Amino acid sequence: MEKRNFAVINHETPRLESIDKATGSGKYTDDLSVPNMAYAVLVRSPYSHAKVLSINMSEAERVPGYLGCALPKDSPQVYFNCSGNPPSPLLMADERVLTDEPLVLGDRVAVVAAETETAARAAAEAVKVEYEVIAPVLDVKAALAPNAPALQPHIALDNIIQRRDVAQGNIAAGEVASDIIMGDRFVTPAMQHTTIELTCCVADFSDGEHITIYSCSQTVFQERRILAEIFGLKESNVRIIKPLVGAGFGARQQLHAQHVAALISRRIGRPVKLLYTREEDFYSVMRHASDVDLRIGVDKSGKLQLFDTTFRLNAGPYTTHTPTVVAAAARKLQYNVPNYSFVGLSVFTNHITGGAFRGYGNTQLTFGREILMDRLAQKLGMDPVEFRLMNHVQVGQCFPCASIPVSSNGIEDCARRCQQLQREIDRREPLIDDDEIRQAWGISFSCHGSGPSSKEGLSSAVIMVNDDATVQLLVGSSDIGQGSETMESQIAAESLGISLEDVHIKAADTGLTPYDTGTFGSSQTFICGNAVVRACDDLKRKILTQLRVIYPDAEVEQLGKRYLVEANGEKTEMTFSQAIHKIMFDPHGCVPIGAGTYKAAACPNPFSVCFVKAEYHKKLNALRLLDVIEVVDVGTPINRMTVAGQLEGGIAQGVGYALYERMEINPRSHRTLSTDFLHYRIPQMGDMPRTHVDMVSSYDPYGPHGAKSVGELATVPVAPAIVNAARRASGMEINSLPLCDTFVILPAKRGGVK
Repeated sequence: MEKRNFAVINHETPRLESIDKATGSGKYTDDLSVPNMAYAVLVRSPYSHAKVLSINMSEAERVPGYLGCALPKDSPQVYFNCSGNPPSPLLMADERVLTDEPLVLGDRVAVVAAETETAARAAAEAVKVEYEVIAPVLDVKAALAPNAPALQPHIALDNIIQRRDVAQGNIAAGEVASDIIMGDRFVTPAMQHTTIELTCCVADFSDGEHITIYSCSQTVFQERRILAEIFGLKESNVRIIKPLVGAGFGARQQLHAQHVAALISRRIGRPVKLLYTREEDFYSVMRHASDVDLRIGVDKSGKLQLFDTTFRLNAGPYTTHTPTVVAAAARKLQYNVPNYSFVGLSVFTNHITGGAFRGYGNTQLTFGREILMDRLAQKLGMDPVEFRLMNHVQVGQCFPCASIPVSSNGIEDCARRCQQLQREIDRREPLIDDDEIRQAWGISFSCHGSGPSSKEGLSSAVIMVNDDATVQLLVGSSDIGQGSETMESQIAAESLGISLEDVHIKAADTGLTPYDTGTFGSSQTFICGNAVVRACDDLKRKILTQLRVIYPDAEVEQLGKRYLVEANGEKTEMTFSQAIHKIMFDPHGCVPIGAGTYKAAACPNPFSVCFVKAEYHKKLNALRLLDVIEVVDVGTPINRMTVAGQLEGGIAQGVGYALYERMEINPRSHRTLSTDFLHYRIPQMGDMPRTHVDMVSSYDPYGPHGAKSVGELATVPVAPAIVNAARRASGMEINSLPLCDTFVILPAKRGGVK
């Protein structure tokens, strides 16, 4: 493991926006106001599948302050895909801005505008829509039935958006080589992002030629492209600006309200603000419900011989991200197995649309995989950690069906650190196993990628210098609350040899900042971070070149982060600040500007290990979480405080996924029962066990200063580790979430974060 000393990175550094957030002075989209701004509210379908027969606006028009409306006939008659991913043959055009054939609860039927938000909501409620209700198809099984109606017939008559087959070796040979084969079906529910900030945008399309949008967005450049396509504009006529964002988790990786707000802005000739209610956010987009058949085979020594899975995702009625989520899951197997088969099905239903969510398919696949791996270890009589380690890929090896070798791997260090923390906990509180309570540990391994697995990640950065040697860093990536602007500024400061306070960052404004594919796929640290490093390297080269112009008779070279000028036997060292001052104020000077771009050519894997201690109350059939440990290998942690925060947040999200969370739909009315936080259970402080997080360093050769990603990795292993602990404590086989369907969930053992 390579050891390096850093001045700015790999320390605990408060985030740049911390004071603004703590004091409430930071500006989110809903805090913004522009001159002559009106307010817009959507009219949504109350049915999961219907046809609009008529829309009567007469009562809405009488609401004081009413300004106008847009109906399906008024919206562009083009199909588009709302995903914030770059263009891909996997993503189908199947959605319209407004529709008269709603395919999901909450589908956009009309939009109204008024002088105030109150008036706009009153006008929306006054719109009278007559529907022909159609029986919905809500689950994958029903959608795949022979007599199921085709929900998007121009794409799929059998409701299968795409089938993805990935294979290596021979499954039949794997069956012969296996002494033990275990298989089961694993089911996980749809899950809401539950961001703190409600979806909101401010749009100005009042001149009909230029669109300016302020939006809580993860992918400003992709959304610019889609909006330009929808409205027939050049991309240069569309500007998207990202204010502070109150979390994303994938929810902001697609168009949400921007196109509707732009449409009504053009209709009334004024800028508009469109703010969702919590209920609207709940049925807008969510993590896909999954249905996974999985078989794993091993020989007597415990070596994996077979991995065979059929992976089904409930897409809802629109493609959005589903095929790319399936594609991402197909190559997330971190174990060596010679015979591998993955069949992935993306299936249309009338369920709430599935979209991007932290873990992007990996969460659903890892759930079943790590449960089966635990069962196999127990069947073999092997330690579950050692069983996983002996089958794990090593540096220089490839994941099954992957082509890029693993470039760094600290998984064993993660496991040993988890074991150490486990022993310390058990010394303080030994495991209990008596007539009433049985305690047990469960474990899970996980991995992810640094950047999109399709290598579509692209980022660029520009560094401009001021005459006081401070720098302005321009990046196109979006900080959505994960601290990427602080991380990118730290990378720039480390690369240039200056203090963090001397870096001023501007991000995610398509009118000012350079191109970036967006904040998704754990891409910020690796892809945008590499672009920042390259921009800094370019700036340093230009500084060196200009110093050689200024000192034509001297030897000028760069030594680390300093510049050495040698003339007439005398040596002069210059810091970055001194070099900039010399260059900018010399008669032969200039203003050096650094630019860098990075196209993902590698996808280093961060790894994590999660241990969970739980107790089962036999007489109550109740489960209590006691401790969660997660240790990650993220290469060089750019900001150790941010990494720890990502881990703690990821654990909380995994606890919710495991214990409580799911989108519930009334089987009779076909309407969602999950409309707010009274009807959708998320973890509260009393639900959170004692949490212990740590990180090891593996220094990845492809990462900026050796770094890999962490954001998505953090949540992936938590739910299967909880289930494995619950299984070992209760003796029950568990194949589905949430666990509140199986156990009474008791308040967690409190003790704080360590």
